[in-house]
Amino acid sequence: MRNVVLTRIDERLIHGQIMTSWLKLCSANKILIIDKMSATNAFMKRILFAAAPKDIELLVMQEDEAAAWLKEDADPGEKVLVLTKVPKPLLDMIQAGIPFTEIILGNMGGAAGRKRFNKNISASPEEIGHLKEIVAAGVKIYCQMVPSDSKEDIVKLF
Repeated sequence: MRNVVLTRIDERLIHGQIMTSWLKLCSANKILIIDKMSATNAFMKRILFAAAPKDIELLVMQEDEAAAWLKEDADPGEKVLVLTKVPKPLLDMIQAGIPFTEIILGNMGGAAGRKRFNKNISASPEEIGHLKEIVAAGVKIYCQMVPSDSKEDIVKLF
């Protein structure tokens, strides 16, 4: 298995908090973005690669290829930060046998069909169902915008 050091749901994917706070916290040297739209859109991929630090290897994959990649043996010294926009890709990874112990829920903004249940988090009934399935699989999910914020167990928000 690959050495995943941090897993985060944040619809913004690569942005200032990821670059300045979370990468420093976990010392990741690879970022894996699991997002079908980003993986299949050349323009979106160019934006993500331009935003990533030059010393960090960036991979942008769909769920099936990400699951296969995560199951491979880790490279020596590898530290992977996994990012998704929504919970479903992580649920797919868990169902494919990828073991996550903790997921940080950062930002899911308001949109049609979503209900706000935390300052920076809105989710549709389907997304809440995915989060509940992840928790039921034994994975802890915490709301936390930046590392200096306290962790808030998502179960309290359901």
